[in-house]
Amino acid sequence: MSSIQRCMAGGWVVLLLLVGAMACSRPEPRPLVHEAYVWQRDWSPALSEALTDAPRELGTIRVLARERSGTQRAPVDIAVDVDALARSGREVVAVMRVEGTAPLEGVSLQEVAVLARAWRARGVRVRGIEVDHDCATTALAGYADWLEREQAVLGGELSLSITALPTWSGSPALPRLASLPDHIVLQVHAVRAPTLFTAEQARGFVEAWARVTDRPFQVALPTYRVRLRDGTPLSAEPREVARFLAALRERPVAGVSGLVWFRLGHRGDTEAWSLPTLTAVVRGEPLAPRFLPRLVDAGGGALDIVLENTGHVDAEAPTRLSLSGKLEVLDGVAGYTARGTSLVARTPPRLRAGERRVIGFVRGSEVALALP
Repeated sequence: MSSIQRCMAGGWVVLLLLVGAMACSRPEPRPLVHEAYVWQRDWSPALSEALTDAPRELGTIRVLARERSGTQRAPVDIAVDVDALARSGREVVAVMRVEGTAPLEGVSLQEVAVLARAWRARGVRVRGIEVDHDCATTALAGYADWLEREQAVLGGELSLSITALPTWSGSPALPRLASLPDHIVLQVHAVRAPTLFTAEQARGFVEAWARVTDRPFQVALPTYRVRLRDGTPLSAEPREVARFLAALRERPVAGVSGLVWFRLGHRGDTEAWSLPTLTAVVRGEPLAPRFLPRLVDAGGGALDIVLENTGHVDAEAPTRLSLSGKLEVLDGVAGYTARGTSLVARTPPRLRAGERRVIGFVRGSEVALALP
């Protein structure tokens, strides 16, 4: 090997060592912070319990505290269980929702700041307030003016958050608007009808937002189901949301500091994910459903056919269950009908994690039940 070759070889060794050192010293992405909305207008004991049972990863709860609702934007207070908030020990943000896209004349942050201070006096760890207002993109400059004026109400003791829509990213007024609040929560669900959420669409919204502002922001993700006016059901499927979350962890987007889940469900809220499902998605756990069919003595020689979701993810029940033995009578309920020696559902019911449901009954002997 010539001296030139030896020098070149030595140079490559040094370069490789430098590259290796840089790779080793590259900081790991900061873990995403998780928060959740409590958006129920009727507080129940089950909702209060959910504040205690919610995943430990949820550091802050954003609570709907007041609304300006309807065409007249009539003020509506929410009967919040303040004692439950205090017992939870979690940080809290008090949210004022202002319905509609019209200007904000006659609306003031003072309305929710008063509530936030009252909660704090009762032991709640109130961090700040939030404005949830789907402002028209063409009116963002006026919204920014309003925020700037109203910030004086907070007196520096309460932080200010706002929710934001992806459609705002094309407005020249966005940089100024984004500079005003302490926190921004970008909503990536229910943006373009008739879609509630897809991982690809949400990723596009997040990347587009990050390109137009260098302010850190959080991303609001859905955990609920809705039905459109024409009856079409829309659902935020746990696997689809988990797919978005996994991609965000693998390929972080600059500026994304955390996630806010909309909304925190509870035992009585059948239109939101169960707490086990939310926990599994937050932690990146497997989301394989598990259903256990059972025969339960119903008396009088009849057996109830019971299906239980023994996994930790809400999911649709199987479309078919098969029976064997000497069947005398077989019938289905809860969407199931008897076909031969099977129970079949055209639209299977959705069972939350831990939920069990009677889906039929049978009379006979030597009866056995199995999933296909």
